[in-house]
Amino acid sequence: MRVSLCVICGNEEAIIERMLTSFAGAFDQLSLVRAIGTTAPDATADKAAAWCAANGKDYVFTVYENDPDFPFEHVDDFAAARNLAFEKGDGDWLIWCDCDDIIDNAAGLRAALEAASAQLVRFPYDVVGTGKRPMRERAIRRDAFNLKNRWRFPVHENLRVVRGTTISDLEAPVWIHQPKMISVTNRKRNRAILSKALANASTNYFYVHQEWTCEGNKFNAIKFGKLALACPDLDPSFRYETNLNLCKLSSDNQEALAYALEAFAVLPWCREAKAMLALTLIDRGAFERALHFAQQMDETPLPPPEKRPWTHEPKWYGWAGNDILARCLRLAGRMADAKAVQRRTGKPVISLLHATRGRAAQANATRSHWLNLAKNPERIEHIFAVDADDAESVKMSRQFQSVISTKQSCVAAWNMAAKVAEGDLLVQLSDDWIACPNWDEMLLAEIANAGKGLMDEVAIAIHDGSRGDELLCMAILTRRRLDRQGGELFHEGYQSVFSDNEFSHRAWRDGIVIDARTRVMFHHRHPLFSKGQWDATYKHNNTKERYEAGLELFKQRNPDADPKWTTP
Repeated sequence: MRVSLCVICGNEEAIIERMLTSFAGAFDQLSLVRAIGTTAPDATADKAAAWCAANGKDYVFTVYENDPDFPFEHVDDFAAARNLAFEKGDGDWLIWCDCDDIIDNAAGLRAALEAASAQLVRFPYDVVGTGKRPMRERAIRRDAFNLKNRWRFPVHENLRVVRGTTISDLEAPVWIHQPKMISVTNRKRNRAILSKALANASTNYFYVHQEWTCEGNKFNAIKFGKLALACPDLDPSFRYETNLNLCKLSSDNQEALAYALEAFAVLPWCREAKAMLALTLIDRGAFERALHFAQQMDETPLPPPEKRPWTHEPKWYGWAGNDILARCLRLAGRMADAKAVQRRTGKPVISLLHATRGRAAQANATRSHWLNLAKNPERIEHIFAVDADDAESVKMSRQFQSVISTKQSCVAAWNMAAKVAEGDLLVQLSDDWIACPNWDEMLLAEIANAGKGLMDEVAIAIHDGSRGDELLCMAILTRRRLDRQGGELFHEGYQSVFSDNEFSHRAWRDGIVIDARTRVMFHHRHPLFSKGQWDATYKHNNTKERYEAGLELFKQRNPDADPKWTTP
């Protein structure tokens, strides 16, 4: 059996070898098509040729030429370029990926194809950080491709499958999308391509809507979303996704509810719309109705593959579904039931201790961001710690696992959260931290690679994207270390400033720090280092009085400390 890997490349010299190495066990021939418009080429093709020569792979290289009437500095039609890559491949099976993809088991892919009886095989696509895991057409027999199964649509291309083609869906191996970044430039490129063929095409209206949604341009996202919905031939899965997007984008609660109900009517056997209905009703304060839809969602089984939309999100059938049901149960006063729902997946391994003040919406968004980027969010517990005098945050936190402090001190709030946490690894969190994909797996791997376990006394040093010193500006520690500190994350005498100096000094002094600063980075969007605004919360935590009191307390408690620790 001969397998051809058919790839479109831009200027991807930094990552082409990573992709080829990942897929090496699956293919015999690389069919590489360069599609870069008027841009000058880099060394991608040369690196691919050298890699193939060194690894015993056949190599065929082709250049895709844009329509001369559209002199873009990028490809003008992804489907046309992908068809060219497939046409040049000569394997019994034609498979494809993008340059920023990897695969979790290349040898398993070859074995799966050898055993396949179908003409077309679809595999899961893990789009890291989005919560989406759609099935994509990944492998087709050459004779089936020659029977006019062709790629279509200039962006977000998919395979047009002719009637009679036999299809098989397999759950493994999984393609994993690991992009360098999704840039504004990519969004502009896609809109330029789509503008060639817009011409009232419902699918392209949807994709333009999707591009503006991803870029965060609310006005244009709503405009093109409504145009897509006005097309009677819009694919049901696209109609479903558009309604869900417009629900999230709408600033009018009643309008948002209408979009969620319309999505529910399109695909009533799916969970996403029911989740959105529950969330929208929470925002309206209609907690009893929200619980009704959350319970309906919980009772909705995973639909068979043929009934799932292309934007199917597995998270709603796992941790995220449990999370919404637990939130609604808390708002109904059913705390024990809420805890039972969140314990369906077992005791948490990691606890996020999230102190917040004066930023209810930002705090909620930060919570979602960290859970969505986790590899195993079902094993993570998140705990809000809010101040009693912050009415908006107290109201927001009612639906979540939370504690309320009367001391108006972030240190007191973090310590309260630590006291109720059940995870073996505790992570200090505030509203201005940005996670990286699979952050939880990375932290646990650092402990294992250091020859330690969760029962050992450990702290982890990560990089915050700015600092060059040894300050552990995010406290990450095992429960054993917490117990050594008397059950406090930070000494209760501090209110904010210098609490992390003491934590850092003592962790380094005791020799328990795993230094992962060159391997793990969580960006800290603090105004000292970024363009973030110096808001009321920063001012509250960084007063002159707190600075002076914190410094004095640090000196009293840590007479052995190096002078470097006496700066905040």
